[in-house]
Amino acid sequence: ANQKHPRSSHYRSTPSSQNMAMNAVAELITPKALEALLTSTLADEAGIDKVDAAYQPILAYVSSLASNQCVAETFHMFEWEKTVQAYLEPIVADVKKAGAVTKKFMDESEKRVPKRDVVLDIPEGEGEILCNVEFKLAYGGKILLNTTHFHVRRGRIYGLLGHNGCGKSTLMRAISSGALAGFPGAEELMKLRACFVDHDIDGSDANVPTIDFCLQEPILAPLGREKIHAKLLEMEFTEELIQKPICNLSGGWKMKLALARAVLLDADLLLLDEPTNHLDVQKQQWLVDFLTGPACKHVTTLVVSHDSKFLNKVLTDVIHYENMRLKRYTGNLDQFVEKCPMAKAYFSIHDTQMKFTFPVPGPLEGVKSRTKAIIQAKNITFTYPTAEEKALGPNCKTRSGKPTLVDCSVQCSQASRIACIGPNGAGKSTLIKVLVGETKPDPGCPEVYRHQNCRIAYVAQHAFHHIEQHLEMSPVEYIQWRFSGGLDKEQQAMEAAQMTDEEKAQLKQVFIVYLKELAAELDEAGNATGEREIIFEKMEPLKKGQKAPPLDPVNGIFPNCSRTIKQLVGRRTRHGSYEYEVKWGMPDMTGMDPKHNLYVPAMVLENAGFFKLMKAVDDRIAAEAGNVKPLTTNCIQKHLDDFGLHEEFGTYGKMKNLSGGQKVKCVIGASMWFCPHLVVLDEPTNYLDRDSLGALSAAIKEFQGGCLMISHNAEFFGDIAPEVWEVPGDQKVHVSGAEWMEAVRAKELAEQKAKKKSIPKQDDDKFDALGNKIESTTAAADVDRDLIKRMTKQLKALKDRLKKGDASCEDEMYELEEKLDAANAMLKKEKEAAKAEKEAQKKLNKKDKPKKTKK
Repeated sequence: ANQKHPRSSHYRSTPSSQNMAMNAVAELITPKALEALLTSTLADEAGIDKVDAAYQPILAYVSSLASNQCVAETFHMFEWEKTVQAYLEPIVADVKKAGAVTKKFMDESEKRVPKRDVVLDIPEGEGEILCNVEFKLAYGGKILLNTTHFHVRRGRIYGLLGHNGCGKSTLMRAISSGALAGFPGAEELMKLRACFVDHDIDGSDANVPTIDFCLQEPILAPLGREKIHAKLLEMEFTEELIQKPICNLSGGWKMKLALARAVLLDADLLLLDEPTNHLDVQKQQWLVDFLTGPACKHVTTLVVSHDSKFLNKVLTDVIHYENMRLKRYTGNLDQFVEKCPMAKAYFSIHDTQMKFTFPVPGPLEGVKSRTKAIIQAKNITFTYPTAEEKALGPNCKTRSGKPTLVDCSVQCSQASRIACIGPNGAGKSTLIKVLVGETKPDPGCPEVYRHQNCRIAYVAQHAFHHIEQHLEMSPVEYIQWRFSGGLDKEQQAMEAAQMTDEEKAQLKQVFIVYLKELAAELDEAGNATGEREIIFEKMEPLKKGQKAPPLDPVNGIFPNCSRTIKQLVGRRTRHGSYEYEVKWGMPDMTGMDPKHNLYVPAMVLENAGFFKLMKAVDDRIAAEAGNVKPLTTNCIQKHLDDFGLHEEFGTYGKMKNLSGGQKVKCVIGASMWFCPHLVVLDEPTNYLDRDSLGALSAAIKEFQGGCLMISHNAEFFGDIAPEVWEVPGDQKVHVSGAEWMEAVRAKELAEQKAKKKSIPKQDDDKFDALGNKIESTTAAADVDRDLIKRMTKQLKALKDRLKKGDASCEDEMYELEEKLDAANAMLKKEKEAAKAEKEAQKKLNKKDKPKKTKK
């Protein structure tokens, strides 16, 4: 049904009269005509009948700019403020009056420009036309849509397509809030019951059951508990999920809850922003059936999604952003791509020009191989606290609910490329949170091992929760805030990094500290020099009511032996293990002089319950090692450029004005500031378009650290993650593909051997003063063959341990392999030398033998 726009009908006449009309219009928007209009507007609105001759060139220049804007059909006040108002303010000498003159001048100029002779494209179908409007859309000082048309029918499913940042989500929010400006159809849309379904409850930490959360909404409350309960059951929520605190729901179930609310509202227009985010394969199919089924027969749906398979199954029409206007194509995604081949790039992750660059992680103390485990969890169990247990706070140690994970063992190294897969709510994000330290395993489980200097970048499933409190900042300002002071404030805020009341009470515990006085150094004459060094020997807690023992320097009791631990201020390595520098306090909690600081072994502090203080020192030292860049605007912007967030958004844009994809780039970029050894990405594909996904995939391949990702997008992780952790919901983690690490290990060893062979030794060639080469022979050292046999046997045992999953022996194995290679090389040389000596002796014997004379 093609209809001519009613407003353009008065220009539809004979060609000659149309040309005359267009010429007349062109005359009306010439700089000269607009200068006359501006002069009269100044008189009407500002009372300036005659403009000073000195200002005439300014009026001519402003009129010329206005003429260009009329030709471009740009009639947005924020644009005219820059090109007109800024120049009129000195003439009028009143900002308000200058604004009024500009507004009137823009409106009058717009009337002189004819409406386009547009053939309206009303979509096919039997349903009634839901809306037929013309509008403009601008956001954050940027024009997104310039006088475009929006016509949709009831019962159709429209896909909004366009590149990241073109304004898809902004348009849907504007429709749902009735905030579309500059068109007469706003009232028409306001009459519709529009429901915007996005992840508005993603970051919700509400500790209330799901059904009570729904009843808290004023619109849903009148429906009553029974109707809401029945609808949730109909949408496959179980009784357990309905009563479960909403903060414990997985991302997929939260998305489903948002859809349930939309259905309960009986919406005319359903606006879905990335609806497949967090949904596993089963729930994605459920969503397809829901949208194309009887429940949405009379509902118009507008979808923004980067999931091409999903769009292909549900769309009846595509609305495409083209040159700041909306153009409709009938049919699903495949049919749209046939008509508009350039759009194929939206859905291919390999054909991308965009590039992300991850920073180089840097070395880790004691880690010689990229395959050595830097995070290891052995036999851990995790149970979420019930509502009652959560109310008791972090000091509640009991867990009466059903465990999410039971007896699970996994590990990550700097060579890891791991995909964690499984249905919604099975425990994937829970496993990741336990590994990175955001939550702790159940009491009684072994602690998760993390290398003390390991830096981890964690991008959570609900990525926006990182930046919710900083929407008025630019991405550059956010990074400056987050990393000022040399520590990652987001990491410090993790639940596991916050001290419990029990741990705070431990800081008040008084200890009896036993010291040891070392012998003084002697000079050449045998006299003692300088003061004797006093070192830590042991400490014991002083029980309530117990008195400190009397002075006894021989047995380690020195003055002020009763002490509290105020803080840990540093760390050093001694005899292969860590010692932490302790700043002591008196029993009344006043601090002691720093000269009394002592280094205490890590084991002693851990046994005394100071794990969090030790972790804080480890985090600070790890952060200092990765903090090699200054927090200047230029340096941060250069870092953000590596993640596709350019200056216009990174330095000058505010967080609240960024699109979903741009926010994710900001969060990933910020988390990589400290050059992490391990990147943990929880649903990284959410909100990123295909270009960004392709760039992320390529960056992970090139990254020199480890990568662990949760994703339902097999196209994304299939090429880059040979190791898979499957979490099917049976409380276990099934690991497959870990054997690929053997290939990485073998490659590393081969490279090391090749490197050793290629490095020339300094003593290879020697020359005398005249430049003549000195031929030198190295005497073969005797090799202990029994030692080689023992080493070979020991190496075999270490390899067996490694195959069984014990990664702690990896370094020892590599060192032993090197020693064995060296010993075998020496043995080979010895054999060659012995053989050469034997050959030489044979020749000598042959030479000395007397020749027989012929008779």
